[in-house]
Amino acid sequence: MTPEGKIEAYLKKCVLASGGRIRKLSWPGHRGAPDRMVWWPLGERTLGMLLPHVEFVEVKAPGKKATKQQQREHKKLREDGFVVWVINSKERVDALVDGA
Repeated sequence: MTPEGKIEAYLKKCVLASGGRIRKLSWPGHRGAPDRMVWWPLGERTLGMLLPHVEFVEVKAPGKKATKQQQREHKKLREDGFVVWVINSKERVDALVDGA
């Protein structure tokens, strides 16, 4: 398994263990978009509805950073109110899950 694959497997294990859900994404025509969507069911109450807490995740090999194209795409999502994580270590996975 690649170093990035090990982090991705750890991410999946931790999100599921915390009661969350995780999906691999495909964004046709949008290079640089995040790899994964994670969420925890029944999050904050908004407009009288219980909504899931959704975050996007870009998984990178240890020590690697998002490319310029990924940074631009992540910026667009953040401007629309989404949380976007760039995860390149088990510690970053733990921070994401601890904050859910």
